[in-house]
Amino acid sequence: MTQNKKIHRTVQRTLNGTGDSTRDVQRQLKQLAKPVVWRLVVALVVDWMIIFAAMLFAAIWPTWWVCLASVMVIGTRQHALGVLGHEAAHYTVTRRRKVNDAIGMVLCFWPLGGSLTGYRCFHQRHHRHLGTEHDPERHFFQSSEWKIPVKAVAPAWRFIKGCLGVQLLDYAKLIRSLLPQTKTEWIGIPIWWACFASTLWMLDSLWLLGLYAIAIPTVFWALIELRGWTEHRGIAETHRYQTHWLLQQILFPHNVWMHYEHHQWCYIPFYNLPSARALDEKTPVVQLKEVFEFLGVTDHDRYANANGYHLTLDHFSDHVLPGS
Repeated sequence: MTQNKKIHRTVQRTLNGTGDSTRDVQRQLKQLAKPVVWRLVVALVVDWMIIFAAMLFAAIWPTWWVCLASVMVIGTRQHALGVLGHEAAHYTVTRRRKVNDAIGMVLCFWPLGGSLTGYRCFHQRHHRHLGTEHDPERHFFQSSEWKIPVKAVAPAWRFIKGCLGVQLLDYAKLIRSLLPQTKTEWIGIPIWWACFASTLWMLDSLWLLGLYAIAIPTVFWALIELRGWTEHRGIAETHRYQTHWLLQQILFPHNVWMHYEHHQWCYIPFYNLPSARALDEKTPVVQLKEVFEFLGVTDHDRYANANGYHLTLDHFSDHVLPGS
């Protein structure tokens, strides 16, 4: 589907105004869809600088608590790199596709041990089949621990367990779903890690590779799962919410919390999602705490009706099926 057709389709879903207002929104969305590569590059530089700073602190003060704090910080920025890699999967880094993919692979996915081409294939199916049995993301949320209603502390407790490495098998399941689709990545990923290890070895700091690597299946993966609670859980669409700016920076970087807008306009770069959100004034916006309340013991039908959602019944425990 061409970008113009996507814009027209999402405009029709977003507003029911006059012809002039529809054309105006189309024009604005088309403008917002233009990538500005330096904005993503700045975000990448900041994330990598924070990672290097955390590793430097651990090298200078190699105490257990500094190393622990470094792993936590590194994991949050690895998550941020994954979000920027997600931009490359949607070709929103730059319209020069080879450059787009090179940035996404070398600076985002390969440093996580992941594949851009594998993720793109996986993620496109998620967008195409959102909320259906063919949505590949649904296979990661099948255990009873994810069934609604959950206890108020359940998401936080699973996040803590993830940071401790308890969810390693779930992380391995993700990696198996995102295997490289090209020879370039099959060769490039181990080369990237070999170069990274060699650089640290020459700096007499090879042990820092362990700090960096251990953050991926622990803190990084725990943050991915935390987002899993807030994006589509319980509904066939996407939760549209607002959250505190500090949480935006640490837990939901690069506007990834604007997941509703991303699913409406996946061709718009992350830095323009706030402007895109402003174009849709009729779809309700809730607070993040309301999303977590929805996951607990509450009136699920009321939440869905108030926000225009359709409940996904297999996300619920059998004894609390909505409408029963």
